[in-house]
Amino acid sequence: MLNLGSMRRAGVSLPQGSAVLAGRLTVLLILCATLASVALAQQTVHLEGKVRTDAGETIRSGVTVRLESDEGQMVTEQPANSEGAFDFNYVRKMDYVLIVTAEGFETYQERLDLSIGPMIKVCDVRLRPTHKVTVAPGAAAPRTDSLAPKTAKKEYEQAVSDLAAKNLDGAKTHLEAAVKEYPCYARAQTDLATVREAQHDLPGAETALKKARECDPDYIDSYIMLGQMLNSEKRYADSEQVLQEGMRRSPGSWQFYYQLGVAHFGLGQYAKAQSEFERVPGLNPSPPAELHVKMADCYLKEKTFDKAYSQMDEYLKVDPAGRFAAKIKDIMQRMKASGVLSQPQAVKQ
Repeated sequence: MLNLGSMRRAGVSLPQGSAVLAGRLTVLLILCATLASVALAQQTVHLEGKVRTDAGETIRSGVTVRLESDEGQMVTEQPANSEGAFDFNYVRKMDYVLIVTAEGFETYQERLDLSIGPMIKVCDVRLRPTHKVTVAPGAAAPRTDSLAPKTAKKEYEQAVSDLAAKNLDGAKTHLEAAVKEYPCYARAQTDLATVREAQHDLPGAETALKKARECDPDYIDSYIMLGQMLNSEKRYADSEQVLQEGMRRSPGSWQFYYQLGVAHFGLGQYAKAQSEFERVPGLNPSPPAELHVKMADCYLKEKTFDKAYSQMDEYLKVDPAGRFAAKIKDIMQRMKASGVLSQPQAVKQ
């Protein structure tokens, strides 16, 4: 680089205004670099967020956050950290599909329009635990299956393939086509509700489930799903009514007692909740591990601390690395230290 001071000391004469020109060039270069940086910032977005359970609890590990294009091509992917946080810097402004997965939770999918708006986008992701709905042995298939026209059945079959591939948008399109062909297609309405709920369209999901029940009052999946969804919305009285009706039609389905326990607990009816939860193992020898947590909560409310402690201990045996494990261990230690347990429980390791 030319050094103007050295040139002067060496007796090299400079044209008048050269120093001013050099200064202007330096300023111009700085300005160009600044404009380039601004241009890059204007073309990109900073995307960040946090992943939690639907109860607001942090998921410490196993969370994967992915951005895909509208065509389903992966753009970028990263694991959430131990606090459930994720951070994508310099994401190009365009439309994306945000997909979040975690073991034991339903897949979260949300369409993001990042082509316009602020330079920073913050997402609050809530994951729901997976609760598979299973029909009691011997339960009949929905009668509307045999009444659905071939065109509706074909759309439903394509939707099932999309669901298996976790393509919620594709599944939704085919399910909506199926129920347009045959509005009383109870199975399709129920699966459509599943997709709508996953995409946070709760009113749409509720409408589909009510239509399924109206068309086929004996299709119990719709009762279980609606009761579960109403519980998640804290509409416990509405949930209880739906679940009681479904249970009368299929008293051998354990999910009704599980969800009724959730509803009664939400209503502050802890003895009733306890009674419902206690019936689940007799109908399902391998119930969700969370059942032990819910039973422990009931026993704590009833101040039967030894039973609560035993249920927590059972939870740790079934799922020692489960999402409630750390919290359960802490509560058990505090129970032993507080003296609320009988002597055998207090010395139990």
